[in-house]
Amino acid sequence: MAFLGRPSPPPQRGPAATLSGHGRAVNAVAFSPDGRLLASGSSDRTVVLWDVTDTSHPTRAAGLTSHHRAVNAVAFSPDGRLLASGSTDWSVILWDVTDLVNPARSAVLVHERPGWLFRDGWRQGGVHAVSFSPDGRFIACAGDRAVIVWDVSDPARPRRCARVTHHRRAWRSGPVISVMFSPDGRLLASGSDGGKNTGVLWDVSEPTHPVRTAVVRPQARDWFKALSAGGAPAVHSVGFSHDGRLLATGSGDLGAVSGTYGSWRQGAVTVWDVTDPAHPVRTGTGTLALASLGDTGQMYAVEFSPDGRLLASGCENATVTLWDVTDPTHLTPTAHLTGHRKAVRSLAFSPDGRMLAGCGVDTTVRLWETS
Repeated sequence: MAFLGRPSPPPQRGPAATLSGHGRAVNAVAFSPDGRLLASGSSDRTVVLWDVTDTSHPTRAAGLTSHHRAVNAVAFSPDGRLLASGSTDWSVILWDVTDLVNPARSAVLVHERPGWLFRDGWRQGGVHAVSFSPDGRFIACAGDRAVIVWDVSDPARPRRCARVTHHRRAWRSGPVISVMFSPDGRLLASGSDGGKNTGVLWDVSEPTHPVRTAVVRPQARDWFKALSAGGAPAVHSVGFSHDGRLLATGSGDLGAVSGTYGSWRQGAVTVWDVTDPAHPVRTGTGTLALASLGDTGQMYAVEFSPDGRLLASGCENATVTLWDVTDPTHLTPTAHLTGHRKAVRSLAFSPDGRMLAGCGVDTTVRLWETS
C-alpha cells in the first residue's frame, strides 16, 4: 500500500554574488533595460548603480545622493537613459544616467504632502513606488493615499497630468505602496496598505483621465480576521506577466486568533487573470488561488520573469521563492533562494531572465541564478 505525504520541499540555492555598500536597509532594486546596470535604493538616503556585466563580480559604478530621507523605489526608463528614485522625503528624482561618471538630475517631482498618517504606531508617508509606462512618456508615483501620473516626455519639464485615489473618501484609503504599468501600457495596477480597496486596476489608455476598472482584494482565510486598516490585507506589491494576461499581488494577512493580535501571520501570493480588466479572475480550481508559505509574515515583493514562466516572491521572514507559473492555476515552488538574513523588500529579474536580484533589511543586495 502506498502512502501519499507532503510533497518534498524545493531545493535551496545560494546567491551567486552579494553586493554590500549600503549603510541601512535596501528597499528597492531595478535592472537597466540592457541588463548591464542594477540600481539599489536604501534607507541610508542613497541610490547605488552597480555594473553587473560580470554577475559573479559586480562593481559599484556610481552613487546618487540627493534625497533627504529613505529611498523606497527605483525604476529605469524603457530606453535606459533615465532613472527615477522615490523617497520618504516626498520627492521623485529623475536622473540622467547616460554618463555614469557624472550622473545629473533632470528634474525633481514633488509628490503631494497631505500630512502624516499614523498606523499601528508607525509613521508612513512619502513616495513608496514608481513605474514608467512602456513607451517612457509617463511615470506613475504611489504615495500617501494617491497615485500621481506625470508626463515626462520632456524629462527637464515634467508635467503632472492625473491623480487617483483608492477611495473617494480619503480616510477609507490606506497608503498606496505599490504601482505598475501593464506591458502594453493600457492598465495601471496599484496596491495599498489596507483600506477598503486594497488593489485597484485602472484603465490608463487616456493617461490624463484614468478610469477604475476593477478592485481586487486578496482574502484572508475564514478562520481568522484580517486586521490591516479597514479589514483587508495590504497589497505590498503588484506585478504583471510579460504578456499582460496575469497580475500577481503579494499581500500579508495579519491574524487575530482568540483575540490575540499578531498571533499568526501568513504571507500570500495571489495570481489573477486580467484578460478582461473589468472582471479579474483568481486563477485556480476554486474561488481562491493562494500559494501560502506558512508563517512568512508580509509578502513584500512579487515579480514575473521576462518569459512569464517563473514568479519570484520575497517575504518578511527572508524567504525568496521561485514559482513555476506555466500553469497559473497551480503555483509550484521550484526553488528557495537563500542568503538574506532579514526581510526581503524588493526583487527584480534581469532582462534575459537568467538572474534575480533581491534586497532587504540586512543592508545587502543578492544575485541568484534562476536556472
